[in-house]
Amino acid sequence: MENPFKFDRYVELPREEAYGLFRDEKNLKTLKFILVSVGIPLFVFAVVFLAKGGPGIVTLLFCLAFLSFAGLRIFYRKIFSVSNIRKRLYLLFITSLLLFLVINIAENYTENLSENKAKITGTKDNESGIVFGITKDGDRSVTGIIFFFSVVLIIFRFSRNDIVQLFSLTIGLPVLTDLILYHNFSLEDKAVQVIIAGLFFIISYSSESKKRKNFFGQYSVYHSRHFDNLRMKKELNYAREIQLAMLPENETVIGNLQIAAASTPANEVGGDYYDYFRISDNLTGIFICDVSGHGVASALLLSGLRSCMHLILEDTTNPKEVFAKLNKMVRKTQNRKMFVTAIFAVIDSEKNICTLFNAGHLPPYKISGESGELFKIRRHGITLGAIDNINDDASDSEVVFDFNKGDKIFLYTDGVVEAMDNKRGEYGFARLESFLNENACKPPKELLDGIQKDVNAFTGGAELADDISILIIAKN
Repeated sequence: MENPFKFDRYVELPREEAYGLFRDEKNLKTLKFILVSVGIPLFVFAVVFLAKGGPGIVTLLFCLAFLSFAGLRIFYRKIFSVSNIRKRLYLLFITSLLLFLVINIAENYTENLSENKAKITGTKDNESGIVFGITKDGDRSVTGIIFFFSVVLIIFRFSRNDIVQLFSLTIGLPVLTDLILYHNFSLEDKAVQVIIAGLFFIISYSSESKKRKNFFGQYSVYHSRHFDNLRMKKELNYAREIQLAMLPENETVIGNLQIAAASTPANEVGGDYYDYFRISDNLTGIFICDVSGHGVASALLLSGLRSCMHLILEDTTNPKEVFAKLNKMVRKTQNRKMFVTAIFAVIDSEKNICTLFNAGHLPPYKISGESGELFKIRRHGITLGAIDNINDDASDSEVVFDFNKGDKIFLYTDGVVEAMDNKRGEYGFARLESFLNENACKPPKELLDGIQKDVNAFTGGAELADDISILIIAKN
């Protein structure tokens, strides 16, 4: 029976797909073992035959087989994977069967010539020279080939349809070779070949049916045991799709503003959100926020926050007033201590200014288009949800600065600087600022792709500790 902890990943898939994955993983392990265990003896046999008798058809066979196995083992990971193992094994099986038949024919041809068992006739022609015709006496059985490939079909795990098809090829091609090339019409030989293939077919087919039945039985047990967890996971995945669908386009142009953004939740659902709004011909609103924590609770508060934000903007676009109303919404709707850090900025393309209000969020950056210099906008106010009224603090939290042609604003959530590598080291502000300084001249989309690749390279595939969201605005 499969390890319970390993089996959990199968129950997340449909029955047939889960069994296909299970079978493919077994085939991958079996192939890896065979490449090692068979490749070494083939090498030894090839050396022995070379030392004793020199080059010959048998030695050539062992050398080719060893080189094939060695090549497959060296490039194993590049050639075979769980996703393609069945297709590759099917192709490898047919190719090997044809190769064995060709070698068998060549071996018989060579032996007949060397033993003078072929009848050779020659006629001389003044124009065409000497022409030789060859006919063979006797025949050679291909029963060994049928036996070998029948064993292979038992070792590997194929579907029942594949077993029927491959056994048909295993018996069909050798028998046709026997009939056409060796003119062997002996019913006794054919009966032996069919009986051998038939026995192995029964063993392989019944074994596959039994393993399939056992797997589905185990699948049903674990599926019923983890049904609630599976249902919850599916609902969370659906919630993730809805949440990501609520985000605006990753790349857009509003007037003379070029915008690029991306959000990556750490779990199925996250607590980050960004948005941008065309307020008027000259005014564009930019919003990014991060709900404390990440998960279902954060996602639910975030959903309400987004809806509230769109309603508020119908009444006012003043950053102070927007955040005052958002703060009331957070204070009234939360049942536990949850806070929201956020930034709302309004860019006036006609006056070339940006009015920005920071409610406890990480400091954004402005990149000068003229000098490429990086400015850190440190001023911020109280986090949304921390107190009942944030108006008293609002006067010190608003920042107004020039936003000219070529300038950029870089907004982000703490998941960027808190991204950790396998040694628990953080990406940090120093690395972020260094990257922005080195890539200040790049357009928003390239800058966004670059910072994502840099963070991913730093973490080395480690699990995200927090949601990551980035929003970049540039004035053309």
